[in-house]
Amino acid sequence: MKTKAMITIALLISAVLMAARVSPGIDNDQFREGKYIHLDSMEIAFSKTDADISIEYHLSPFAQTYIFLFGSKHLEPKIKDIFFDFDNVEVKEIGRTSASLQILNISRKEAGNYLCDPYELGIQSDSLTFVYPPKGVKKSYENVRVTPPVFY
Repeated sequence: MKTKAMITIALLISAVLMAARVSPGIDNDQFREGKYIHLDSMEIAFSKTDADISIEYHLSPFAQTYIFLFGSKHLEPKIKDIFFDFDNVEVKEIGRTSASLQILNISRKEAGNYLCDPYELGIQSDSLTFVYPPKGVKKSYENVRVTPPVFY
């Protein structure tokens, strides 16, 4: 990489970090647990034993700059860290403020019904919404670190 490009990138990152320090609208405590990502909401839509998950998040100013420069694909390891307790997690799409995932075998079938055990999340979600089949009935929870057990 050429010297001018490196200096420009360094100055850009420094300017963003300085702006983040003096900006009154940013609460740095919200990024403490997730380091650079804050999980605003999560929606889990069940389909038999599988689930489609949509998450909404926001990033620290430094992470926003990094993603702007290098792309949102670099968030995939952090997204997977949030769902460390789940098996078979596949990230379908990642954006600057949202992602969609599919988790296979999140539930098990017993006596004609489906049971989903509690799972721990890598960081706390401000809001968690379950979408139950077949009618799409929703139930929401706030400030969730462990998903509640689900029966549908």
